[in-house]
Amino acid sequence: MLDKPPHILSPAIHLKRAGGYFELEMFAEADRELRALPDTDPWLKKKKAFQIRIREQLKDWVNMQIVANELRLLYPHEEEWWIADAYATRRTESVENARTILLDGLALHYESATIRYNLACYACVLGHPGECMDFLKEAVRREKRFEQMALEDEDLVEVREALQSLGWGSNIV
Repeated sequence: MLDKPPHILSPAIHLKRAGGYFELEMFAEADRELRALPDTDPWLKKKKAFQIRIREQLKDWVNMQIVANELRLLYPHEEEWWIADAYATRRTESVENARTILLDGLALHYESATIRYNLACYACVLGHPGECMDFLKEAVRREKRFEQMALEDEDLVEVREALQSLGWGSNIV
């Protein structure tokens, strides 16, 4: 379905309509509205970011990966595209390939707690608990919210006891 809406309006209107369709879970219609947006900034970035959200909802990992990779290459200074690309890559290729993307992203976004948290998850899944703990500690040092997330994350079940022995989660009522 590569059609556009029957009437081309202002980009802002098409973006708003895409948002309405998205909220109603009418993803094909939202996608159609996005195709009416110009392929120039700022609309290109908004269109592709929205397409990632749609692909994620549809669990269309292959197409999510394509769009996320495009955004990562166009806007490498924005960490969210590195994370989205790794997220989709994990589901289409492998945890190892997703890890490689985030390690490259960490070189540009050294202070990113979110990249470190995801690298911790990948390390745990790959059977590297020491590396996992190092990344987790650094993520939590930067953003405390990751402490509770780590205790609930299925990727981190292998290190849960170690986290609890550090006192993580002990101050939760």
